[in-house]
Amino acid sequence: MKNTILSRSPLFTAAMALALSSSPLSAEEVTHGTVLNGANIDQLMDMTFEGHRIGDLLPASTELQIREYGLEMTLQPADPVLPRPEVVAMTEKHKGEARLDDQKRLTNHTSGIPFPDLSVDDPDSGYKLAYNMLRTGWIGDTLDLDPMYFLVIDGEKGLQREQGWRFKRYLMSGRIQEPNIEDPEIVKYESLINLYPQDTRGVGILTVNYTDARLADVYAYIKSLRRVRRLSSGAWADPISGTDLLTDETFAINLDPTWYDSWELQGKRFILGANNSRIKPLNLDAKDPKERFAAMQLDKAPYWNYVEDYAPTEVWVLKGTPPKSHLNSHRIMFVGADPNLPLFHGVEYYDKKGELWRRTRISFANGVWEDGKPGPTVTMVSVVDLQRLHATVLYQGKDWRFQPPANATDFTPEALPRQLK
Repeated sequence: MKNTILSRSPLFTAAMALALSSSPLSAEEVTHGTVLNGANIDQLMDMTFEGHRIGDLLPASTELQIREYGLEMTLQPADPVLPRPEVVAMTEKHKGEARLDDQKRLTNHTSGIPFPDLSVDDPDSGYKLAYNMLRTGWIGDTLDLDPMYFLVIDGEKGLQREQGWRFKRYLMSGRIQEPNIEDPEIVKYESLINLYPQDTRGVGILTVNYTDARLADVYAYIKSLRRVRRLSSGAWADPISGTDLLTDETFAINLDPTWYDSWELQGKRFILGANNSRIKPLNLDAKDPKERFAAMQLDKAPYWNYVEDYAPTEVWVLKGTPPKSHLNSHRIMFVGADPNLPLFHGVEYYDKKGELWRRTRISFANGVWEDGKPGPTVTMVSVVDLQRLHATVLYQGKDWRFQPPANATDFTPEALPRQLK
């Protein structure tokens, strides 16, 4: 029997498209606590959760991970992460001041989210959203994540190794606290010190990012040499040794937006986001990895998944295209639509052929900052290389501190050795 192509009127075609794109009025609502997984995804796709059709909440990369890579998502009521009141106040105070110059560099920014009012009709809106994520202290002017544990996982064999690091960040511009600008030429300092395992303990990296978009200054401390060495700034997009991340992908985005060829704001949508993370800090006293990293599903292939709650979350969809020398052809970011809280819920990375390569997923929660007041916190970062069946999971440490007291003098190259315990 031959296939027959039927001729349809434009009105008929439009009516059918509308019918197919609309959620059925009688769609069944799933109950709270339902676990979306590979066994029930077909059954649940046309059902709703919190009023949203489940199939519409799943980017293609998420659906792929559920169907083929064991991802499970527990559906729980929405409990949005709330921005710090100081961020809201500073954003309102300085609203309308920030600008982009003719080279897409951020200018005239003091504090708060630089561009809270975004529109897909603005050709610069993609750059503006990238700056919103990078240029103010919405998750703290200072960070001290000690320890920051990387779990390096083989999708066929399981947990390969653990790496313990101490990560510190200090914003110099766009600060929420006074002074809002400590040095108008510097965006931030970041340091990363290896604490575990013992054979690599003592390696330290300091990065200095600048407001004029020049490449970062990078310094390394090698404990065995007891010397600080300056590294090439051209390594801003190189792979991070032993992990599945590139240097410009730490915490989803770590770059100057002008280093990319373009940023395109593609619109808004709802996805399943982890806003009310159930993940508790790791237990370093436990010797069994399944107790040490309790949220991980280390006994079930592909070993990199973890138990987490998800709810419908409105996000911007942002496409970033790097220069041709980059290992990625482009990235797609899902960024929280709250104008005072640009949470990076997830990222898709595509290879040179335009095929999905890696997928990042990030969990957030309403936590408590070092000053004792509520604020947004991160609990888990997962980077999965779907082509190599490999993953790096950044697991929450028990002493992660957001907005701790700090001093810029702790972030000089000479200060790197002092950060070792």
